[in-house]
Amino acid sequence: MKRVVFALLLMCIVFVNTSFVSDYPSDNGHTLVVQIGNIRNSKGRIQLQVYKNQSTYSKETPWKEFYVSKDDLNKKMLVYRITGLASGVYGVAVLDDEDKDTKMKFSWMIPDEGFGFSDYYHVGLSRPKFDDFKFSLTENKAVKVIIRYM
Repeated sequence: MKRVVFALLLMCIVFVNTSFVSDYPSDNGHTLVVQIGNIRNSKGRIQLQVYKNQSTYSKETPWKEFYVSKDDLNKKMLVYRITGLASGVYGVAVLDDEDKDTKMKFSWMIPDEGFGFSDYYHVGLSRPKFDDFKFSLTENKAVKVIIRYM
């Protein structure tokens, strides 16, 4: 009899705790909205890379990588949402991968495909530094990437 009462009491406690937790959703992270503009055509796809520091950016080993279809291209723009991101420092690099080979295509050492970075328009001929396009994510955020073609 004591075991039955104990089991019922334990089930009630579990039920009450489960009900209490469901009223307060857990932190599922932040949403990052990436607005990509100036896409010249619907060929290929967009390769979106998320970096967390200069070291991984220099090695071209993104923390996360996404391949975005151009099916929803509207007035040279696409919007992509990344959900569940923890607070921290991030940087977004984008390649307009028109031939879908996952690499920047070059002619005479000049990029043939478009590229861009979060809230930073790069005008130089050398690669930007991570510090140029990094941002702090502490809440839901939107960043703009303007694709540059040379």
